[in-house]
Amino acid sequence: MARDKDSFHLTGLLHVPVNSLFAFRARRDTFFDLEAALTFCEQQHVALSNCSEVLPGEDPVEMLLSSVPHQLKQDIDLVITGSNLISRRPARPTSGHRLQFDAFLPDMRVRFLNLAIERLGSAEFQAETGFRSAFFRHVEVVKMGAAPIDVTFSLVFTGLELLARMKLKPTRHQSLSWIMKTFLDSLGFTVSEDEARQFAQCRNALFHRGELHATYHTEVGGEVRSIKITELPNIRSLFPDVLLKVLGFNDPRISSNRWRDRMAFKGEGVVSRTIKLDISRKGGTS
Repeated sequence: MARDKDSFHLTGLLHVPVNSLFAFRARRDTFFDLEAALTFCEQQHVALSNCSEVLPGEDPVEMLLSSVPHQLKQDIDLVITGSNLISRRPARPTSGHRLQFDAFLPDMRVRFLNLAIERLGSAEFQAETGFRSAFFRHVEVVKMGAAPIDVTFSLVFTGLELLARMKLKPTRHQSLSWIMKTFLDSLGFTVSEDEARQFAQCRNALFHRGELHATYHTEVGGEVRSIKITELPNIRSLFPDVLLKVLGFNDPRISSNRWRDRMAFKGEGVVSRTIKLDISRKGGTS
């Protein structure tokens, strides 16, 4: 049910130890970032919704599942329907999760969430890498689902280019194809010269002419070839993996070539461990 494409299902409860509703609302930025980070994990719109006061010693799970009436049941919905009845498009499309399920790797998602919440809230990290701006571009792509192709690729192009320029600080004379190839190669993503040129020319055609096709010169022979934006290497799948690298989340169990071969993870047995999620800010402002 958690991956229902039409409705939101209550699959977890977040306990926030605060002494007043005012104190709870003061952490709104953290909840906003956590919702985005969870959306990234699932590659599907995840929503943090509604809040209710629970007294010390009360078990919210027990109260929600009990047949006994309680205010908590009215405050928190078990299912929220979000389908668009006009277009019939699913409200929560998904291209597949980027981080392994807890049943297989119980530490992966929580380590990511702890690191993401810390760095999304750091003004210094944003100024150095542009991570927050690029990250929320990707989250919007996930939430939009089947959006107009020019909108989707605009967010992907600008997100990748932003990260590349923030890292390399290129001069005005360095081409976009050089910038993108150098940046992606430095992160361990092998990109050919022709692919970098395709990226650059499709980006320029979209931004400057509003077109979804372009021409480029091949590295060998200098042939002029045409390419449609939909024929590019799978940069929509590459974008979230680039974000993981810039974030500093390097897990050897994630395949760096999955944006090409769709083999997302390296095999490992099921293990079990208790992990604590820390949503406290560790310095910096958003």
